[in-house]
Amino acid sequence: MTSPQASLLERALRGEKTARIPVWYMRQAGRYLPEYNEIRRGLSFTELCADVDRAVRVSLQPYERFGTDGVIMFSDILTPLAGAGIPLHFEEKRGPILERTIETESDLSLLDRFDPKRDVPFVGAILNRLRTALDQLANGSSEVRSTPVQAELFAKRGRPALLGFAGAPFTLASYLIEGGTSKKFEKTKAFVFGKSELFLRLSDRLADLTIDYLCFQLESGADAVQIFDSWGGVLAPHAYREFSAPFTQRIIAGVRKRFDRPIILFTGNGAHLLPEMIAQRPDAISLDWRVSAAEALRVVPDYIALQGNLDPLILYGAAKRTAEETRHILTGFGERPGYVFNLGHGIHPQTPIENVETMLAEVRSFRGP
Repeated sequence: MTSPQASLLERALRGEKTARIPVWYMRQAGRYLPEYNEIRRGLSFTELCADVDRAVRVSLQPYERFGTDGVIMFSDILTPLAGAGIPLHFEEKRGPILERTIETESDLSLLDRFDPKRDVPFVGAILNRLRTALDQLANGSSEVRSTPVQAELFAKRGRPALLGFAGAPFTLASYLIEGGTSKKFEKTKAFVFGKSELFLRLSDRLADLTIDYLCFQLESGADAVQIFDSWGGVLAPHAYREFSAPFTQRIIAGVRKRFDRPIILFTGNGAHLLPEMIAQRPDAISLDWRVSAAEALRVVPDYIALQGNLDPLILYGAAKRTAEETRHILTGFGERPGYVFNLGHGIHPQTPIENVETMLAEVRSFRGP
């Protein structure tokens, strides 16, 4: 049952009909915000993720500027891999570079000794600090920076939910095999279909690691968590059922044994995988922009909430078209209990802030078809 103190976003993720549609969006704290770039100056991405004070400030920036209904912890899906002892760094225009990869059975021992409290304590500290800041805000004593107009808006909108997240085993495994990002996933698929048993054992280790990591986040104050299977959509449905879904499903079940908090599942490029995502019974499915509202409403049962799903690159266009496309999404989903407005993937670094403001204004003014 939802607590009487639960935020609007939590209620929607539980499948409840809410007075208005809550909104947050993936990568909402990032390079499109000048205040983020100011804090980031002189720091690597890895350093910023581990700097508790700065990571807390960055996590709150979209809330301070826009009044989003969710505050997501600033971090990266590879954080637990680095915590497990796999050296990695981030390069501009290339993304993450892993200095160790998984090739043989003996390499699996790299993942044997991960303890989130010991190896990534800053994640717990960030969530604890964010929880304290948001609780203070609810009590009217927060130091969260805001203008008088924003403060009034926040008072009307209520307390935001605090979100944590982790990468899905298939996505983490692809990084461990490729050594970084990929366009074709040639090494990953060669491993999946050439060393299938070893890939399954790797995914099993990653599922155990992720259960521990998400439970640590929930212990540290997160209200809900999202599992990012960013690369799961490169698989055909039958291959996804074999090499990805069993492990995210085990994570969902494992976290549920310890916590009654909403769990969101996002599978990038996953329009063809809706039945497979439904079968895992997450509390909510985050849709990418390739899924129409009509199809999602036809296929996804009411006991699973929906989140999504504006194409983030629409925000590169004209403000008028941003407003139209946002209304199109809202009109398609707005009558369904348990709906959260979001993008169909993470926001891009060059996104004009005025179009983000246009999008959010449309969500807030929406009153149904």
